[in-house]
Amino acid sequence: MTLIYGSSDSVRSSEISRAVKAGKLRKLASKLYTDDLRTEAEEIIRRNRLEIAAHFYPDAVMSHRTALEGGRVSPAGKLHLTVPRNAAASRKLPGLEIRVWKGPGRQSEDIRNTVGEGLEIYIASQARAVLENFQIARARRDDESKILSSVELEKWFDDRSRRLGVDWLGDLLESSKSIAARLDWHRELEALEQFAAALSGKSSSHKLVSELANSRAKGKPYDPDRVALFAELHARLSNEQFAELPKPPVEEIENRAFWEAYFSNFIEGTRFSVEEAQELVTDTSASQRLQAQRPEDAHDIRETYRLIVDPNISGDMGKDISSFFDLLKRRHSRMMASRPWVEPGVFKKQNNEVGSRVFVAPDLVEETLARGWSASRDLPSPAARAFYLLFVVSEVHPFKDGNGRISRLGMNAELERANRSRLVIPTSLRNDYFTVLEALTSNGNTEPFVAFAHKLIDINKRIPFGAFEESHNHFKKSRALDEPTPSSLNPETFL
Repeated sequence: MTLIYGSSDSVRSSEISRAVKAGKLRKLASKLYTDDLRTEAEEIIRRNRLEIAAHFYPDAVMSHRTALEGGRVSPAGKLHLTVPRNAAASRKLPGLEIRVWKGPGRQSEDIRNTVGEGLEIYIASQARAVLENFQIARARRDDESKILSSVELEKWFDDRSRRLGVDWLGDLLESSKSIAARLDWHRELEALEQFAAALSGKSSSHKLVSELANSRAKGKPYDPDRVALFAELHARLSNEQFAELPKPPVEEIENRAFWEAYFSNFIEGTRFSVEEAQELVTDTSASQRLQAQRPEDAHDIRETYRLIVDPNISGDMGKDISSFFDLLKRRHSRMMASRPWVEPGVFKKQNNEVGSRVFVAPDLVEETLARGWSASRDLPSPAARAFYLLFVVSEVHPFKDGNGRISRLGMNAELERANRSRLVIPTSLRNDYFTVLEALTSNGNTEPFVAFAHKLIDINKRIPFGAFEESHNHFKKSRALDEPTPSSLNPETFL
């Protein structure tokens, strides 16, 4: 696909006209043509917006909100440019309006973009663009301002603070001072400094308007994308009806606890045979060999089991967020006691990743968890609360390691607290389990997760837990102990 620009040369202009009449070119807008005869004009123009802007405004700088939005088309379909001369205020094209403002030309800090043969356009440096967004700009009614709204600007600052760390804002202020002095933008610099002070929780004349910014100013920053994702799941679960599995008889508790601990650890790669795991949880003399050979793994199995059978912690979910944090840390401290490098019972100090998934940043863990836990209290169904918190804790990943087991212990604590049966996730469902978590994380698709919840309850309803051998035979017959096959829950079917 090639863009062709109108020419003041009469020979070239005639050539373009003949090509249009012959059906070899088509006109997109004034002085703008293409040899792509099929693609929608709006798509062509938006995709090639930088080249088009560079052609018509060769000395332009992408500025104001466009610079902070990374050169993308704004929500109102605009691209905002600054040029150091008088120019037509706007150029309207299919799917795009180029808005042009007179102002400073490109500065040494501005970044060059080569967008076509002999064409280049600049984008304002971050410091310049931030100062521009603190200018006084009033849009006409039903029009878009060239600067971000207060809420949009606060969200932009919070996003950068989350991604770049605590020193970022101070560095921005320093780099803004020289630009402000050079361009005589003293009012803009003062507005930025007052804003930064407010965002940092210091005395300031600036009033923050968004919950996100005010929470950060109070020292309680959170991950807004995760909180929004939690809200999606919360809404989906709020009226979902789940089959209720009643509290099991006392004589089944130890057998159920064994299978829950065995499967929960197997999911995380702690692999013992069923017989070996039995030796470990009952702490027989034969288990000494296993403990000597694999002390950390052996401890994981045994302590997960003990957390499940300990009535002082197994069904506790806390009465407030402080006690909920304490529960998470106590469970983690006991379960990971054999792995001191994991820092048992301490929320993570560095972020963790699994494949392409990056979890909640350390400084956002507490408030993100707090908002998730508080929302869970509004769900009427014990199963809904349990599955919701399973995802919240898993998605935040508050610890350096052991988060999967902690999230499943929390799910079952919620069920036990409501006098419902705890659930096991057999080895054969491992891939289904991770697939639905990934679908929810990646695209907010709640349907596979809810389908898995129903499937898990149904499977548990049919498991005989009266005696160990009875359960073992059932799992062997149903192949629940088998290594998992590719997930049978395809998220694509729920889109």
